[in-house]
Amino acid sequence: MASKVYFSTLKCDNDVSPLSKIKKLAERCGIRNIFTKKELIAVKVHFGELGNTAFLRPVYLRPVLEILREMETNPYLTDTNTLYLGMRTNSVDHLHNAALNGFNYSTLQAPIIIADGLRGESNISVEVNLKLLKSVNLAADIVNADGMVVVSHFKGHEVSGFGGAIKNVSMGCASRQGKMEMHSATRPTIKEDNCTGCATCAEHCFSEAIEVSEKAFITDKCVGCAKCIALCPEGAVKVNWDETTDNVQRKMVEYAYGLVKTLNSKIIYINIITSVSPACDCHPGNDGPITNDIGFLSSTDPIAIDKASFDLIKKSLKDDGDPFKRIYDYLDSNIQFRHAEEIGFGSAEYELLEI
Repeated sequence: MASKVYFSTLKCDNDVSPLSKIKKLAERCGIRNIFTKKELIAVKVHFGELGNTAFLRPVYLRPVLEILREMETNPYLTDTNTLYLGMRTNSVDHLHNAALNGFNYSTLQAPIIIADGLRGESNISVEVNLKLLKSVNLAADIVNADGMVVVSHFKGHEVSGFGGAIKNVSMGCASRQGKMEMHSATRPTIKEDNCTGCATCAEHCFSEAIEVSEKAFITDKCVGCAKCIALCPEGAVKVNWDETTDNVQRKMVEYAYGLVKTLNSKIIYINIITSVSPACDCHPGNDGPITNDIGFLSSTDPIAIDKASFDLIKKSLKDDGDPFKRIYDYLDSNIQFRHAEEIGFGSAEYELLEI
């Protein structure tokens, strides 16, 4: 069955703000019927790595927050810590990074909560029993929300072909352990040249999986929580990025399924197709856009909204196949849509309704 996806171009008269279109898109999805007074509503966004300029501009969040406040809900902006080392590895640096990129209380009048704790340890495991995964590891302060509005910057991605709503509710809502599970088929390793044998990692390993003599060593007791990556003062703990791109995409879809199941589908999705960079906003820099700015979409189906966004970029580039394959010829980004269909999650068939 086709899902409804609402779409609005950026075309406006000079006296009409494009932000008013985002408000209309949220209204068309029935936002006032999905959330109720006093509920804690997560507004999921990617704050962008420091130095990146393609990430979603904070101003696009204002109409969403305005509606939620009009409804007397309690919205908060949220994201999760990264698996890799950078400005968003822990909550302290992550909040500093968000402020530097313009996401702060003075501009948006909403608090920010990094949903997986100080170093990504606030994890809740949710049973899914799907093809690849029996359970998924999600950020606690997203799982415990009463509902969520997912605002995604639709762009290219070097591992999944594209990043949109599916990636925002899978990788973006997973704890560090969940990110590890999606990206890697093996436990982390120690880069001995960097390791000083300080034993910080071993002292904080709840599974007692790290042994230290002159250097640290991660044993097969490791459960993949990946906390040691964030803790090591020398950056000596390394992720093995050894999962196939096909399986990363399939796992993302299964994680998204788990998150949607957990929140009882009380989620609205908004995709912003502007500054369509070829790679993830997690990089501390970015290339120019691969196409022109297209507009905004909304839906209650994460698969449908991403497929509609994908197709709009195809149309813009006059590409009959996968528009991201011209950048990453080793990827098939349609895997996300096919796997969602296989597990009965959402619909890649959609009805595009322009407003």
